[in-house]
Amino acid sequence: MTVRPFDDKGIAVLEEKISAAADKYDMFCGADGVCAALSGGADSVALLLALNDMKERYGFAISAVHVNHHIRGEESERDRVFCEELCKGLNIPIYVENVDATGYSKERKLSLEEGARELRYNIFGEISRLYGCRIATAHTLSDSAETIIFNLARGTGLKGLIGIPPVRDNMIRPLIFCTRKDVEGYLAAKGQSFVTDSTNLSDDYTRNRIRHEIIPLMNNIHGGFEENILRMTENLRGEEAYLSMAAANARDDDLRSVHPAVRRRVIINILRENGIEVNSQRISDIEGLICGGRKPSKVNLRGNIYAFCKNGRITVKTIGKRVIFEEVPVKTGENDFLCDKKVIIVQNNCENGGLSNIVNKTFTNVYPDCDKIQGKIVLRNRRDGDKFVRAGRNFTSSLKKLMNENIPAPERDGIAILCDDEGIIWAEGFGCADRVKFDENTKRYLEIKITAGGRLL
Repeated sequence: MTVRPFDDKGIAVLEEKISAAADKYDMFCGADGVCAALSGGADSVALLLALNDMKERYGFAISAVHVNHHIRGEESERDRVFCEELCKGLNIPIYVENVDATGYSKERKLSLEEGARELRYNIFGEISRLYGCRIATAHTLSDSAETIIFNLARGTGLKGLIGIPPVRDNMIRPLIFCTRKDVEGYLAAKGQSFVTDSTNLSDDYTRNRIRHEIIPLMNNIHGGFEENILRMTENLRGEEAYLSMAAANARDDDLRSVHPAVRRRVIINILRENGIEVNSQRISDIEGLICGGRKPSKVNLRGNIYAFCKNGRITVKTIGKRVIFEEVPVKTGENDFLCDKKVIIVQNNCENGGLSNIVNKTFTNVYPDCDKIQGKIVLRNRRDGDKFVRAGRNFTSSLKKLMNENIPAPERDGIAILCDDEGIIWAEGFGCADRVKFDENTKRYLEIKITAGGRLL
């Protein structure tokens, strides 16, 4: 354990910075309880003590959670005992969770650091749900600066330059304005001991090298490096929020006409939504697909997952996985189809009992005559052996052949088909069957529209 010599400076500095962060980001607003993630290290101990001292000012109950990853043998047990004794002395409830981080990481093929983090945050989420509290982690401004440098080294966009978010869902970072020096000064003023993780003293880990070598060097080049990082991230966070809003609004637009910065953000969001790793090459490939710079009609993202572009809009599909959906009865109005489509069916009457001026090829080939439909109508996707005579044709067409010639492979299982008791009466993109086509004697007809994601196709 480490005990710093007593120093009467530092308490006010840390608490003022916590208050500034909490007030700016509404960390404690409406919070009945705050549970501090406690490892036993300097940052988490300072966080726990400060929150305990400030709980009455903000009106929340304080608790703690310690996750024993069982990675460092006796040292892990030492940390657990320290955390339990610290909370006992402060009369703070503590939840202790024991996990097998090594086994978990191997099973899921994760690095030990990634696996431990995933377990930790799963536990945090469960505690938050069970007890209705916010989880406070001890990430500092110094941690955020290290994250930014790490992101810079491997290549990053705007989001990577923002560092660690002060608030994410029910997770808060009250120390996000505080440097490691602030933490040390606070604990010295309190005369409070803490434990030291031996792995944090090694330069074998990338983040530790940033902490022990690069950050001190940057401070030598320009004093107050971390505070300057804070000002930068505060500015960039506003720009990031604006770009995120613009990208969300442009999600279903023709991406050829939007600003390149917003277009790239939409692409990034699409990749993340589909669990695809974001990198500059994928972004460039998809942007080329959108803007017509690529001859191929699709971009391979991973395995059999492809991005397709139509009218400046991107869809991501999996090729080679056939999904069979059950038939559903059709109703007037909106009919949900697959995961994001809606088939809108409206029955219209012809004026004056005839077609008058609305007879044309489009109506004849697209809209079925209600009185020619046999039995009940169902909505389904394609089936093996589907055939029908298209309106205006005198031969039977294989739906499979029509799709192979006109529809990209990933979209074929999603094509909407209407059938009656005698077979297909209408297929999306191919119109209605000849036997039910609109003619001069039609009195009632079905108007059919397809929407996806709220957009008319």
